[in-house]
Amino acid sequence: MILPETMARVEILSPKQKINELITKILLFKEFEPEEPRMPISNIRFEDARRNLGEVNEHINKLKILMELGGLIIEPQGKMKINDWFDASNLVFEESSTIENKYKDLLEEIGKLRGELDTLNSQIKEVEPFKDIGIDLKILYSSSTFEVALAILDSNQKKEIENKEILVVSEPLENNKYACLLIGKKNSKLDELMKELGIRKFETPDLIAPQIYYNNLKQRIDEILVILTQKREELSKKIKEDEKNIKEIYGKLLTIRDAMNILSKARSSDYYVQVEGYVPEKSLKKLSKSLDNIAFLTYEYPKRYGEEEEPPTYVKLPKSIAPLESVIEFYGTPSYWEISPTVFLIITFPFLFGLMFPDFGNALILLLFSIWFYNYGKKRGSENTIKLSLVLVYSSIVAMVTGLLAREFFGPLPVGGLRELLNNPSAPVGPLYYIWPIPESVYQQISDIIPTGANAIINTILLSLLLGSVLLFVSTLLGVINAIKKKDKEYLLLDRLPLFIIYIVPLIVFTYGFTNISNYQGQEATLLGGISYFLFHSGSPAPLNVQILADILVVWVEIGLIYNWAAKAYLLKKHEHASIGSAIVFGFIEGGFEAALLLLSNTISFIRVLVFAIAHYYILYAFSYMAYLAAGNPTSLLSVFINPAGIVILIIGNLLAIALEGLIVFIQDMRLHFYEMFSKFYEGRGRKFEPVMSYIELTQ
Repeated sequence: MILPETMARVEILSPKQKINELITKILLFKEFEPEEPRMPISNIRFEDARRNLGEVNEHINKLKILMELGGLIIEPQGKMKINDWFDASNLVFEESSTIENKYKDLLEEIGKLRGELDTLNSQIKEVEPFKDIGIDLKILYSSSTFEVALAILDSNQKKEIENKEILVVSEPLENNKYACLLIGKKNSKLDELMKELGIRKFETPDLIAPQIYYNNLKQRIDEILVILTQKREELSKKIKEDEKNIKEIYGKLLTIRDAMNILSKARSSDYYVQVEGYVPEKSLKKLSKSLDNIAFLTYEYPKRYGEEEEPPTYVKLPKSIAPLESVIEFYGTPSYWEISPTVFLIITFPFLFGLMFPDFGNALILLLFSIWFYNYGKKRGSENTIKLSLVLVYSSIVAMVTGLLAREFFGPLPVGGLRELLNNPSAPVGPLYYIWPIPESVYQQISDIIPTGANAIINTILLSLLLGSVLLFVSTLLGVINAIKKKDKEYLLLDRLPLFIIYIVPLIVFTYGFTNISNYQGQEATLLGGISYFLFHSGSPAPLNVQILADILVVWVEIGLIYNWAAKAYLLKKHEHASIGSAIVFGFIEGGFEAALLLLSNTISFIRVLVFAIAHYYILYAFSYMAYLAAGNPTSLLSVFINPAGIVILIIGNLLAIALEGLIVFIQDMRLHFYEMFSKFYEGRGRKFEPVMSYIELTQ
């Protein structure tokens, strides 16, 4: 679960007459990713398979479009009898073509209507700036006294025209454009001037009035929209009647695609077929047993990092946490030689999200949205949408827990009431105050570590820095472990180890307070004061033992930065053939100066975690206070909740918090992982294990 599964590269040799049975067995095995053979037994390929791959993908795409138009869940069903895979593919292609042709005319009709609609929308967009002109252009353009034209100009063209003593009546549009009426004296050569400046004169069919032309276009667009709605409903109804058949063909096509994928990479001789690919080591015996009597199997394991071909990465995760892989994939697939960050992410991603979004009500709405988003993704057959929605589900559940602890439900009013809003102990509490699962007494005990507690600012900063120092230390430790796993001594000693040494210091600094947890804040202040005294020689030194620790930590960082500087200079000299002077200068910039800045900025960056929680609370607090003022500063909480203006203000405030802050918090959570943590240990340059399989039941 932490390390990728050990993969074996398997070579399978089978008698040529057993090829169809072999392909069936591999598809049913479901854990084989085909590869081109390293040492092919011949140059003979199954060319029909390579051709069929293009056709099968085309049919799959068409059926997916049909299922989307019909509102069907995109999923494979059914079973298929196999004697020969090429014969089976031809039969399935015929079935697919039959179902596609059944809807061909209706789809073409819808396509033509959509094409006409796009054209009309383009035309109406062009005529819209002049839609209020009710005079025929034939009359306007044939004036015996003036030369007149309608045109769309940019600011430079407008200026050029005005400089030629042409009257320009303009209306500003988007993107620095203007809808203009140009009027010049007779013989002012307006048409020639427009041609010279690349200006197109606006005209309508038969030079009818723009107003009439606009209304005609609008009427036709409305007619097409009605027809399109009818045709789509007709198409959707027919597709739903064929739902079972379509899904069965879809399942057959997916299975044919994977069979052709194996055959397209296989090699053939007069007597044998050669198939190669990767299989998880744990499944080798199962594969060998399934191929008994039809094939001869040999295998080997990857030897070391840096070989010409890197094995695919397969991290076996429980279904409940597998969706978090979708966040990892934004960064890249783990290398076969790396620790998977998914397990790391399982804890940290929802946890950080919950800390930044502590409101039970808002998190509940986000949970409901995530469930809807999941069903939407399932309906559209979008695996990424499904996975992302599950990440949101986990994150919103943790946010509900932190919201319970913070006693927040759509802001301060429902629980704390006017007592919390006005900071008045005699004011009324909210309707949920006495039934809230976390009582006030418990909240008071933990208030010092909750962002909205009495000592929120200082404790928020310290807790954020403690959290950041722990996560950064774990990240650099994982980087060291990855380097050891790769058996790359240079990478370990000159890249990962210097960072590990440097990031031990923040961990010691912000865990020092636990030496006297009842006075954590004071302990941290003393140590940080000692560090400040050593660096700047101002103020008073810390007590002797604390000052000695502070001095050691500063020297430790300096030694780590010098080590990192020397390592980067050595790597530049060795691998990029830089001169000694360049290696020293750029080694200092990257390994000394930049590393010092990153040490400071990466650690401080975690302050945003609980600062966002404070921001979230006070945004809702501000809208709650505005609702209170809109209700006329009442002494009764009910007056706020029944006041129409107050209700609107509360709804707007919570919608903004859920939509805007929810998105920002999600992005910031990803940023902390990608830039602060993953950069210390994770490269993400691997390739995902994508085994071929049967999507339906196969019979022979």
